[in-house]
Amino acid sequence: MRYLTSILFALLAICSWSSFNTVQNQKNPLYGKIFREINEIPGLASYAHASGAVIDASKSASGDYRFAAGYYTSDKNGICILNELLDDKENGKGQVKYKILDTINIRKLKANEQLSLCNCRVGNKFDSEIVAISVVEEDKEYFNKTLKAWRLNTKTGKIDPIQNTKTINCANEGYGI
Repeated sequence: MRYLTSILFALLAICSWSSFNTVQNQKNPLYGKIFREINEIPGLASYAHASGAVIDASKSASGDYRFAAGYYTSDKNGICILNELLDDKENGKGQVKYKILDTINIRKLKANEQLSLCNCRVGNKFDSEIVAISVVEEDKEYFNKTLKAWRLNTKTGKIDPIQNTKTINCANEGYGI
């Protein structure tokens, strides 16, 4: 009887943990918000656009890009947003609105650090789904000291941390200028 009780308790704990994780993963209060300018989102009015990039990993049936990443900063920190691109029919052809799929908070970067959006590689293979914080080395074409990295997973609509950053390197956009 004691053995059966232990097994039932373990199963109940696993089910509870599983449903707790599911609820926690869906608690991003910004999920589904649609905006054209970041200051339209309550709570982000003090943020300014720092950089953005289209993720070329996936296109719609009409051949348009489907996803983008945006990096916005305030005087205290930053936020990286994985967006789905939506046609802004009200403002005309070629205009887009952004639907928030996921976000991550980014600590305030040091003077010798850079956040790279969609211009990183794994080894020598370009991967537009990677966002990384790298140490800036002006004399190198690619920054290879990656401090943190995430995958903008266009299949799941989530931003996933990347544990092993040793082979990730990001383009030095100012190299050779």
